[in-house]
Amino acid sequence: MFHVHGFLDNRKAINSRMEYLPRVGDTMRFAGEKYAKVTEVIWCMDEHSNMGQRINIRIESEAAHSIKE
Repeated sequence: MFHVHGFLDNRKAINSRMEYLPRVGDTMRFAGEKYAKVTEVIWCMDEHSNMGQRINIRIESEAAHSIKE
């Protein structure tokens, strides 16, 4: 389990535990039609957490795009 801080456009948007991590280049969806691209994953090796390994994720907004089914 990972303790994740996610920074969307330089503002903390995620503070939760995740079983799996998004990787650089992955697209994340927030609040319906807001999409963002993962630009950096930072392993915080100098921080200890009883919630699991600490990770920071940098995420940048991108234009909404249509999803084809």
